[in-house]
Amino acid sequence: MNNKKYNVTLIQATDPVSNSTVTVLAKLFKISTDKAKKILHKKTFVIKKDTDKATAEKFHKAISAIGVNCEINEVEEESALPEIEDVKSSTQGRPLIDITRPDVTSPLLNEQTDLTLADGPVEKTANKKKKPIDNVDPANFCPECGTIRASPDSQCVHCDYDPIEIKRSNTKSILIKMLIALIILGIAAIFAFPYYQQYTKKSQIHNDLKLAFDTRNQVTEFILQTNFWPNQNIDAGLEKNISNSSLKSVTVGNNAVITVVLRAEALSGHEQTLILIPNTLKGRIVWNCLGGSLQKAFRPDICQSPAP
Repeated sequence: MNNKKYNVTLIQATDPVSNSTVTVLAKLFKISTDKAKKILHKKTFVIKKDTDKATAEKFHKAISAIGVNCEINEVEEESALPEIEDVKSSTQGRPLIDITRPDVTSPLLNEQTDLTLADGPVEKTANKKKKPIDNVDPANFCPECGTIRASPDSQCVHCDYDPIEIKRSNTKSILIKMLIALIILGIAAIFAFPYYQQYTKKSQIHNDLKLAFDTRNQVTEFILQTNFWPNQNIDAGLEKNISNSSLKSVTVGNNAVITVVLRAEALSGHEQTLILIPNTLKGRIVWNCLGGSLQKAFRPDICQSPAP
């Protein structure tokens, strides 16, 4: 077991001591600033005596963190017996006493020896208060230089680390990034909106053109059953007016040709047509829907001319 004792000694700095250092030292050891200033102006001052190595290192770390020079010194153990110095006899000294005579009491026996250890080391007790360094909240240490601050949100007097200013800067940075992101999204939306409108319009027209192809299928079935090519809607048993939100009309004409007129408002322009022409192929009815003025962007795939 290591029973060695150590002293923690403050060493006077070559540079003038700042008021902030005096203030932090006073708070650390719970003393007045005047007393702290006097201690720092001394050439050397033992701030902690006869302590164990772990405690000495803890004090050394805390004191060094506030910018004060200090060192740890091992306490030299005193020898068991003091050295005996030669004492010169005085002409006025007490006469010697004959120790062979029991009736004479030696003056030494009348003197009461003081064997108290008032100034010596005292054993630690269970109720001893914790040292000031043990009561420091870890959050109070500056994350930049380790200096002890008054509170976790206070500015460091040693390196000027200011948590409030850092939080404010981080908040501004986040707001700026959010603003930039919103601007980018806004610009992207401006450019993407026409394409979205075109996609929506195309999807609606393709969905509404199902009515025209349903009419085509009914005409095909009528021709196969009757072998008659209708020349108008009523010939094929269809309604006179066939329409929906995108189709203005679906009309059966001569030789069963179906003309589909698309509304101008559905195309955001003028009316356009899609023409379905029937033909016979090996006993089957096949349709050609490449005719009409409908733009290629709105035509179903089967009604688009193959690329050259």
